[in-house]
Amino acid sequence: MNPRTENLVKECRRQYINCLYAAASLYIWQKYARAWRAAFLVLPIVLGAFASSQILSQFADGPAKLAGAFCSMVAGFFPAIFKALNLDMQLESISRSAAEFTNLRDRFRRAANVTALGPFDRFEAEYDALLERMDSARAAAPPSPEWCFRKAQAQVARGDYGPEAGPPNDPGVGR
Repeated sequence: MNPRTENLVKECRRQYINCLYAAASLYIWQKYARAWRAAFLVLPIVLGAFASSQILSQFADGPAKLAGAFCSMVAGFFPAIFKALNLDMQLESISRSAAEFTNLRDRFRRAANVTALGPFDRFEAEYDALLERMDSARAAAPPSPEWCFRKAQAQVARGDYGPEAGPPNDPGVGR
């Protein structure tokens, strides 16, 4: 194999790994973001129901009224917090970005395994097009929290992201 092709295959493998970790950390973040969204949508309903329940009205003492008022107040805060944190928009952005990095991961693997076997100019053109997509994906992707990346590293090392996903020195490209 010509040295330029070998170097570009190495670069495809490096980008494959980058996409693998980016997608994995975004999928992990997406899972937690969905749980938070569900909590922010369900808890106010539950708290509001508790605050207005007939059970509380049977008790004339202060603690029950105080608990009802507190639940009502907290239930009122949830929609504002949800909106302020922009959780709905964030979830859509996380989902889109995770899917794009997964697609790019597979495209870089294909470029290294298949396109590299053809003419260098075609391989280089495909690689350049993939890098442009990667730049767009990075620009649009919300940065995943550090704890998501650490969790992704552990899951990738364990092989949770498919048979081709191994440790960084064995990315499954070129097998």
